[in-house]
Amino acid sequence: MNDLLLIIKKELSELLRDKKTIINSIVLPTLLVPILIFGAIKVTELINKNEKQKSVKIGLVNAPQNFVDIVRNDTLNKITNYDAAIDFKTLIDEGTIQTAVVFPLDWEQQMDSLTTSTVQIYRNGTKDNVNKRVSSMLETYNTRLKEQRIAQLQIPVEKMTPFQENYIEVGEQKELIGKRIGGFIPYLFILTMWGGCLLAAIDLVTGEKERKTIETTLSLPISKFKVLLGKAIVASILGFIPAVLNLVGLIAGLKLFDGIPDTLKLAINEMLNFQSVTMIMLLLIPFALFLAGFIIALVAGATTFKEAQSKATPIIMLIIIPLVLAMMPGIELTWATVPVPVLNIGLGVKEIMAGTIDMLQYVAILLSLIAFAVTAIYFSYKKFSDENAILK
Repeated sequence: MNDLLLIIKKELSELLRDKKTIINSIVLPTLLVPILIFGAIKVTELINKNEKQKSVKIGLVNAPQNFVDIVRNDTLNKITNYDAAIDFKTLIDEGTIQTAVVFPLDWEQQMDSLTTSTVQIYRNGTKDNVNKRVSSMLETYNTRLKEQRIAQLQIPVEKMTPFQENYIEVGEQKELIGKRIGGFIPYLFILTMWGGCLLAAIDLVTGEKERKTIETTLSLPISKFKVLLGKAIVASILGFIPAVLNLVGLIAGLKLFDGIPDTLKLAINEMLNFQSVTMIMLLLIPFALFLAGFIIALVAGATTFKEAQSKATPIIMLIIIPLVLAMMPGIELTWATVPVPVLNIGLGVKEIMAGTIDMLQYVAILLSLIAFAVTAIYFSYKKFSDENAILK
């Protein structure tokens, strides 16, 4: 044990002497989430403000006065009247107008006869702000016409409402929010953990080769397994710490920044309680060790930092794909997904935050991650023991 602690102390001291390691593993992860939260809030507010202040150029054909009044009610709207439908596609492409609303010539007669007519709307589907505002105006006009018809036909309003929907939510808000955003949290943690483990593992193995100190380390009266295990533990620590700091940053960001609804804050604070955070951290510990061992096994034969990066970096896709799957609404935590690494963490964290985790499945996920970590350490030891690979 003393030998193992000696290796861990040695490797940590070497890594932490590098300012880049401190910045990448401690400073950036701590600030990343608060910056993302603050940036997302401010950007959203700025976009919404700018969209509301933008004018909309609307072309009208045969528009009834009631609808024109609705359009003019928003002083930002700029109206251009046309006698007939023309090549509105070209006008929209050129920016002369942004949308066009065409009513039929006999619109008033159709409305008086209580028939159903058709209004043509020329638009560019990518202009969300324009389309939403025009749709809102048309909906307002449509509602007024319905009310006029109901009054004209002398039909009681309640007779036009066959039934009303009364939704009774049986799921707690914590569960709803946990299921919806819980998949994003492991995405952030695991990618940060991967980056920390990758840099540390490459530096501890390939970096030592480039610095010509690997021979000195292997000549110590310590078994190669302990040397390898010490390096793997240090690499996993450098991956685990950023994940913890990300969580701290998330909690701090939710508490410090305005613009987040109070109900959402309360629900997230309830989800990120001591028990749920502890359960998440317990899953990340063996996973960090698995990543460290896996990366060391990949880069053990590399002779340069660049070669090691080229070998390990493409494996990121094996992490991203399961994390994306975990965020999809149709995929749930079942006994079939419990043993799948990365996917089981993503789904497990969703269930933990929703408060619906099955403890048997949680234990199974934890045991499977421990098994993967042991397997990764075993294969990294086999590669580390190959002197032809490690000393070349």
